[in-house]
Amino acid sequence: MIVFKIILKVLNFLVIIALLAAYTAPYINPEIFWPFAFFGLLHPVLIILNVIFMIIWLLKVKLKFVINILVLIIGLGSIKKNISFGSQASTVREGKLKIISFNSKLFGAYEDEVFFDDFVKNVNEKNPDILCIQEFYNLGLNGSDAIHEIKKSTGLKYHYFRSLKRKKGKSKYGIIVFSRYKIINYGELDFGANTVNLCIFTDIIYNNKQFRIYNVHLQSLKLARTDYEMLKKIGEDSDYALQVSKNIFERLKLAFIQRSKQAQLLKENIKNNNNPSIVCGDFNDTPQSYTYRIISDDMVDCFIESGNGIGGTYTGPLPSLRIDYILHDKSMNSYNYNASENFKSDHKMIETLIEL
Repeated sequence: MIVFKIILKVLNFLVIIALLAAYTAPYINPEIFWPFAFFGLLHPVLIILNVIFMIIWLLKVKLKFVINILVLIIGLGSIKKNISFGSQASTVREGKLKIISFNSKLFGAYEDEVFFDDFVKNVNEKNPDILCIQEFYNLGLNGSDAIHEIKKSTGLKYHYFRSLKRKKGKSKYGIIVFSRYKIINYGELDFGANTVNLCIFTDIIYNNKQFRIYNVHLQSLKLARTDYEMLKKIGEDSDYALQVSKNIFERLKLAFIQRSKQAQLLKENIKNNNNPSIVCGDFNDTPQSYTYRIISDDMVDCFIESGNGIGGTYTGPLPSLRIDYILHDKSMNSYNYNASENFKSDHKMIETLIEL
């Protein structure tokens, strides 16, 4: 019994230290010391564990619960980035832009079921003004052109598509922005040759106001099917556990560092742009990260301003996390943020109304 109490106290101490490290993660550049970023990734899990220990000490009538409460209070700001109940709603759409962002996972082209048709139908019903898609695949039903089909069905007649350049020919895979309003300028940020991740921007005029919209897909973890298979076998074989753990930690380290560089590149472009900006996309990082802090600095997070409930957007094999965002300039207002269908993707579709 004494040994169990000691173990419980040690585990509680470790959870508290880890959670404090998670609070620090947004302020430590992974290029300098990447392990803090790992604690930031675990932030939601550490919050839950801290609450569990708090309940345990309360039931045992131990004053130790006060420490757990104080640690939670210290991190209230970080909790608010993941849970929002201050929804800013609007029943009027007139004068506002409806924006949708979605990581389509190639519309399930390499999975068991292609959901392109359902996706187009859903977008048409939502009737957006701007549609940003990451992991876009320019192949519709029966081999048709996806760009043409989306424009025909939704009335989003302008677009800018940046494909991933392959050694052989031009790729149908990439990132795209569709717009109901004319695109007067466009471009891309150079993330380098050794990545499949992309960032593009388009300058658009709406109601005589010019703004820039970024569609970004930051560094992926790039886990292969074999990695997921190994994850399933961790409990069966210690060799598998060691191999997959080493592989994942190495990929995490590389991804944390690459995203920090990409985030700084994006933020520099935003600062050098004379017009207000909207940033959409898949950051592949949580709100408790250096990446998010750099990009969101001096911007408004639509989920925090007008969302409700738990903000998780990732639905894949790893725990549900908020890694997809719509951010906007402080001169704008956002309403009715919502994370809805994921179809067969591992991301939810996110949408909001923005008033310039």
